[in-house]
Amino acid sequence: MKKARIDFHIHSCLSPCASLEMSPRAIAAQAKKLGLDCIALTDHCCAENLPAFHDACREVHLPCLHGMEVCSEEEVHVLCLFDQLDPALEFGRMTYDSLQNFPNNPERFGDQPIVSVEGNILDFAEKLLIGSTSISFFDLVPMALDAGALCIPSHIDRDYYGALAHLGFLPDLPYSAVEVVARSVPEAAAGWPLVRFSDAHCLNHLGRRYTELMVDEFTVPSLYAAFAEQLRTEK
Repeated sequence: MKKARIDFHIHSCLSPCASLEMSPRAIAAQAKKLGLDCIALTDHCCAENLPAFHDACREVHLPCLHGMEVCSEEEVHVLCLFDQLDPALEFGRMTYDSLQNFPNNPERFGDQPIVSVEGNILDFAEKLLIGSTSISFFDLVPMALDAGALCIPSHIDRDYYGALAHLGFLPDLPYSAVEVVARSVPEAAAGWPLVRFSDAHCLNHLGRRYTELMVDEFTVPSLYAAFAEQLRTEK
């Protein structure tokens, strides 16, 4: 077991709100430079840059998780994180298919390039990725868990796209952990492991917030156990 510094909320250039400098290779290199021990790519409602991210992390010998940030029909963001690429891609296809059929307007919202590990543009995601899906928050959490993912409601204490702002409360569901931004912990988050991640949309935001924990290996079961142990020791 070792102490690890993790950042599991990072957007690549595929997310229209992220900088085009956020290629998978650039993300992996910057994370390695910052001394992060494991990172996850979590683009909005799409997994198509995960293969390049997987290869980029392997190039620099950096453990990674494969994820996405899914927007529920109530406009609540949820991090869904897998330790294997294939189930993440499958879950990503389901998520993308459930998005509203609203085409992206690059001039208004930004480009959504799908890239190779070398940074070459392979295609563009056609639907607007920052829209909401047709999946309710109450269905999304068990769906992600049943698919083998860690399930973490994103930035619950923000005024936008967080559970407290959009639902008015944090439902009693079996989250793997709960992401907060502020240092002052909202009362509604009591009883769940708390994590802080960067939500990086540009390179200089990588690692601005991170979580340290003791973990055996960077797998879903080990991380779930590490989150639970962190909660137990903090009580």
